[in-house]
Amino acid sequence: MVTVTINAPVEKVFEAICELTRHANWAAADIEIKADQEGSPAVGHTFSSGKAGGKADRVTITSMTPNESIGFHVVMPNNWELDWRMSVTPDGDGTRVERKWRITKIPWYLAPMKLLVAAANPGPEGKMARKMKSDLESSG
Repeated sequence: MVTVTINAPVEKVFEAICELTRHANWAAADIEIKADQEGSPAVGHTFSSGKAGGKADRVTITSMTPNESIGFHVVMPNNWELDWRMSVTPDGDGTRVERKWRITKIPWYLAPMKLLVAAANPGPEGKMARKMKSDLESSG
């Protein structure tokens, strides 16, 4: 789990985290995220995510409570599956963002990798939190 406090109103922060295509700007790696449909994010909307020219992850919004939380499920080309949940809560004049994830499916022969991934956290996640904070605080 990674948390960050952003000096911006809850509504603004929640709107930004629901724009999954915007997450590419905050990612530790150089990735693209594309929506598969037009319109405001909603439960059931799907996205493709990954490095340009590579095999894409499939991302599906699984839950959304306005100005509280969004959940999404990721299916990776290597058959890993992850559930993500981002929540926002007021924190003084700003907004606290909490980002949690868990591996929900992994091929049996890659199971030891689960420990390595857990040990590496919050490296990339911390970088994402810092980029998100900088972006949202500077976009006034």
